[in-house]
Amino acid sequence: MSDSSALFPVNSSLGCSVLQTDQSPISLYVPVIPPNLYFVSSSTTQDDEEKSKRFQPKFLKYYIENCMRVGKVRRIDFASREVPQYTTPQVCAFVHFDCFYDNPATEEMLASLEREGKYRSFGFENEGTFVKLSGAHAKPHLLFKINHKPIETPKEYDRNIEQVMAENKLLIERLQEKEEILRQVHEHLQTWDSNQDPNVVIALSGLHKIIGDGTVVEVEL
Repeated sequence: MSDSSALFPVNSSLGCSVLQTDQSPISLYVPVIPPNLYFVSSSTTQDDEEKSKRFQPKFLKYYIENCMRVGKVRRIDFASREVPQYTTPQVCAFVHFDCFYDNPATEEMLASLEREGKYRSFGFENEGTFVKLSGAHAKPHLLFKINHKPIETPKEYDRNIEQVMAENKLLIERLQEKEEILRQVHEHLQTWDSNQDPNVVIALSGLHKIIGDGTVVEVEL
């Protein structure tokens, strides 16, 4: 992921010390990341907005950690879902935290989640200027809800996406190798099926049963 700081400066007015709590950080759900979502400040023109301020799903982690300043994100799982006001499936996100930050923004979000079951982010403060969300709909925002069924991640999980993709490629290559070996075995079986030697016929019968290819060999004793 590219650095997003050029688009969204860090909200340094809020602290990022860990919020001390007996409960594990909750997992949040973003029902949709609108495709026409932008950031605009008082100094941003419409051209600048469309050129460099469009909000993309890949910016979500940076935005939560450094702009909203509510917590440290462990990972985000993206998916697509049907949304009534859009003609095509849209991106949604499941946000998993390592911890929350102890500051007023986090307190406001957690209070809203507890009170209403949701929290709306309309933008963030930056050096006395409110950087707001802009879009086609009235009061554009990112909606956060509590994810009541988070997928647990093992504590020893420390692989990045490149490592997972490399392992997946290796597994596919090994599977292809086994399929090629199996193809060669079937090829030899087809050749040996014409052999009338009783010993070969008995051996082939056992091999067919192991492979499970549905071939039945008649054995005459």
